[in-house]
This record gives sequence, structure tokens and C-alpha cells, in this order.
Amino acid sequence: MLFSDIVGQKHIVNRLKYLASSEKIPHALLFAGPEGVGKLTTALAFAQYINCNNHIDEDSCNICSQCHKFSHLIHPDLHFVFPVYKGNKTSVVCDDFIQDWRDFLLNSTYFRSSEWYQIVAEEKGQPIIYADEALEIIQKISVKNYEAKFKVIIIYQPERMHVATANKLLKVLEEPPAATVFILVSSQPEQLLPTIVSRCQLIKFSLVDDISIRDYLTNRFPQYAEQEIRQAVLLSNGSVPQALQFLEKSENNKQYFDLYVRLVRLCYEIKRKKPKVDEQIKWVHDVVQLSKEGQKDFLINSMRITRDNFLHHAQLKSMIHQTKEEEEFSQKFSQFMPYQTALFVYNYLSTALYHIERNGNDRIVFTDLLYQMMKHF
Repeated sequence: MLFSDIVGQKHIVNRLKYLASSEKIPHALLFAGPEGVGKLTTALAFAQYINCNNHIDEDSCNICSQCHKFSHLIHPDLHFVFPVYKGNKTSVVCDDFIQDWRDFLLNSTYFRSSEWYQIVAEEKGQPIIYADEALEIIQKISVKNYEAKFKVIIIYQPERMHVATANKLLKVLEEPPAATVFILVSSQPEQLLPTIVSRCQLIKFSLVDDISIRDYLTNRFPQYAEQEIRQAVLLSNGSVPQALQFLEKSENNKQYFDLYVRLVRLCYEIKRKKPKVDEQIKWVHDVVQLSKEGQKDFLINSMRITRDNFLHHAQLKSMIHQTKEEEEFSQKFSQFMPYQTALFVYNYLSTALYHIERNGNDRIVFTDLLYQMMKHF
């Protein structure tokens, strides 16, 4: 992975290059920021850069043996810790899934965590970093480096660590081994132990700028029209995976939008004593037919549309990025979305997302959502 593969984040790349050139590389770095802004991509590029035999100021050479192994994620001094799901097994560690993880990253390092969960858990449960992983980490750092200048341990989503793993990691960070760099990649650093955060040098990632996302999409997807790419950039909210989703899954997004329109129309009609029970049952049935990740995508998309309709109602249209269909819908519907209504609806959607993420009964969750939202239309 090269620094040139990172979309945007030039100020962070320059900061990391300075750390490497000044030989002041911290034993632990915390890459914190929103999902989809390149934290993991940057971690991989930095790991390769500090171990490259012939790196220049700008980037790794990508030719030497160190670069070859790092770029293929097979270097013996590059280790990963990430959420997994053990199911009925008594014990699992990340190395049990390492080939799946490598294949996943080699496909793209810009992804949403839900995409990895889909592979590793198949919607059967929520992946975490189990307690057994602590011993694996300790064992790996106790072995002398094979050939790299720095052994690099990348921990993806450390906020999902079991408390026993977090406590043992804390002890390691208190007495760090020589020539070892920990890189914690977190979208929710507030959920980490404060003592872990205090022992890491914090690198804050911001949303990716529109120009960088546009250039990335244009170069990677020349088959898409300029208008399609522009629309994906506008709806990305600074997230590369979100831009990719809008570009590659336009049919899914249309389905989510249609479900949202049906939902608010049903709420409006129920409130006015036009129950349409068959349509209510059909709507819940259609949402339940989505995969768990699809249900979460639908709720996240609905939260965005709710926010946009409130902004439309408040005459803040310059802050809105919508598709043509969404804009036409907002022109008619936004009058029913004042601040209080938008706040309640947004919170109900957020609560539904919370329960779906925790394996709540989807039929109950979405039926409740329908009747809770109905109160405010």
C-alpha cells in the first residue's frame, strides 16, 4: 500500500512522513475519525513506508522485498487484529480468519465495517475481538522481528475488544517492546479505555474532500458518466465507501428511498384514521425481506433523508445533497417535517438501528417504528 493510494488526507500523510524522517515514530498510534475516510489505508501505507528499504521522501519504492511482502499483506512482521465471530466454537482468534481478511483488503481497503461483518458473521451475530486474542498479541510481540525494521500490529476497531483483551493491551502499551509499532484504527475512540487512548499518539482524520473523491472515482470507474460520479460525490458526505455505494448500488438506494416514501405516507394516513392494514403488513414484510445489512443501510439512508427534509423545511437547501427523485419528494413532503417532527423521527430511526445492530427481532422493530413515527404526522 502506497501513500499515493490514499484518497485525500494530505496533511496526515505529511505528518506521518515527518515522524518517519525524524525517527520519532511512536510505539502506538491511534487513527481516529469517521468510517470510510482512509484510516486503515493510511495505516497500511505507513507500515510499508517505515519498513521500505529504498523509500524516498514522497513514498515507498514498491519494488524492494519489504514492499512486495507488505503490499501483499504477507510480511511476517505485519500482524492484524480485527473483529471476528466464533459462533458455536469455544475459541477463535484473528489468525483463523487471516486469509479471508487479506483477500478482503486486497480487494479494497475502503469499505464499511458492515461489509466485513457480512463475510465473517453472515448475520448470525456481532463480531468482536475476543479475550483469546490477548495471548496471541503477547506471543507475537515476544518474538524477535524476522526481517523488518519495525514490527507492525494493526488493530482494526479496537473499540470492539473484549475487556480482558483491552486490559492486557494496556499493559503492553505501558511497557512497549522495542522496534514495534501498534496502530489502532478506530471510528469510535470514545468507547476505548481512556488509559489506552492516553498511551497513543492521536491522529485525527477528517472527512475526505469532494475533489479527492471525485478524482478517485473518475480514475477507478471510467465507465460511469460524469453526472453519475458527481451525484455520488455529493451524496458521499466525505466517505469513500459511501460514494462507492451510491455509485455501485444505485438500485439498492432506490429501493431504500421507495421504502421510506411508503413509510411516511403510511404514517400520515394512519394518523388520519386511514389504517390500510394490508399495506402496513406489506411494508413490514418488504423491509424484513432485506438482509440485516440491508436493513441497517435502509435505516441509515432514512435518517439522511429525514435530515434533508428538515433542512429543506428550514430553507437551508444549500446544505442538502439529494438525487433528483429525493429533491422532487422533498419539495412536497418537507412541509410535514418541522424541527420537532424531524427530531422525533430521526431518534426513532436511530433507535431502530440500535436494536437491529443488536439482533433485535426485525419484524417487531419495524412494526414498532411504523407506529411510533405515526404519532408525529
